[in-house]
Amino acid sequence: MQAAPARYVSASELYSTDEVELLLEEIRELEPTSCRGEDVQDFEIAGSGCAGAGGRSPAGTELTERSWDSHAHYSRAPPPRPRALAPVYCHLSYLITPTGGLTFLLVLCSLCVCICVWGALGLRAASAAKPLLFGALTSFMLHTVLMLMHISLLDALLPVDWNRFSGVSFAWSASWLTGGAVALLVALPSPAAHSTVASMLYTAAGCALGGAGVALLGAGVCVRGGCVRAGRAGLRAARSGSLRAAYRAVPQASTSRDRAL
Repeated sequence: MQAAPARYVSASELYSTDEVELLLEEIRELEPTSCRGEDVQDFEIAGSGCAGAGGRSPAGTELTERSWDSHAHYSRAPPPRPRALAPVYCHLSYLITPTGGLTFLLVLCSLCVCICVWGALGLRAASAAKPLLFGALTSFMLHTVLMLMHISLLDALLPVDWNRFSGVSFAWSASWLTGGAVALLVALPSPAAHSTVASMLYTAAGCALGGAGVALLGAGVCVRGGCVRAGRAGLRAARSGSLRAAYRAVPQASTSRDRAL
């Protein structure tokens, strides 16, 4: 014998029509006022672009009393605060290093040369003092910038070989200061003629020769540092090569079949 299939009883069979309507009225009374259906019918989102042809509301359409501006609630996030491009430090211990100390002395010598030449001949210097003035001015600006970059640690942000760049700068300053001082001494009168202009020019030539000596020392320090760095790099390469030679790779298994004898 087969069991009779289960039959689900509906609510209309349990309750009469009047009782169902009474239950629905009680449910409507228990609903919160914010969820009433008649309130939802007159609700629209301002700026949603759902009405009208083409997905946009027609021009001149007034907002309803219950309209809701979506743009006011969902505004764009504020932009992030601007950050500093690079941190700036004051690393004065660079002046204690050999390169930093020689750079500072060269800046002082170049400044003294510029002051003496400008004080003696003015901005429109004579033709004999122009090479010295050019070398002193370029050396002063170049090495001042280098010194400030190393003190503020901005040199770490640029992919530049600063040791080589400093060596080239020292060589530039030494050549121009030496050549300018020699050209000025050749054109000057004998030291017996005591005059304020001649004394200042001789002082400028002496400062230039002193700055040239400092620049030569700086170039030597940079060359020595480059040689030491190259030696360390070669030693590291030799060590890595010896480690690679000592490493023995495991032979891979052959996938080809052996030839028949």
